[in-house]
Amino acid sequence: PEVKLVRVSYTRNDDKPLGFRLQHNSNGILVRGVLPETIASAWNDQNPSTQVLFGDRVVSVNGIEVDSSWNCWCSILSELRKDRVNMVVARGRAEDLLRLAIPTTKVEALDHLLPTNFLDSMTTHTTAECDSVECCICLEELGPDAVVQLPRKHAI
Repeated sequence: PEVKLVRVSYTRNDDKPLGFRLQHNSNGILVRGVLPETIASAWNDQNPSTQVLFGDRVVSVNGIEVDSSWNCWCSILSELRKDRVNMVVARGRAEDLLRLAIPTTKVEALDHLLPTNFLDSMTTHTTAECDSVECCICLEELGPDAVVQLPRKHAI
């Protein structure tokens, strides 16, 4: 079957986050969801025929074609932080939807790799101290008193 491509264009004109939950894997970047009260959810409400949906595969962002490499993932995250974001997605395929439906490795299963209380020992800062309003990993909006902490509670 022919792949349906959807082209979207987002412009940041306030402090709202873009609002995607994305998953980077060996097939590229998949949309795990669109957060409410965000630029992406507003686009979806105003453009029902070109919504970005759970399971869509990101094809390109601001002209950068997506591949499965780490360098590409970092470049795409950087592009998604810009004031103007032009994105092309392909409608979710059955295998992508199945992959998203299978739970990923539980973080708790990896806790034995870090020393006990490792996260508690990490230096923390608030977003106000870092002059940041959204997480650069999941693009979720952060309050000024949110604590910046990696790796489990990512926010930068």
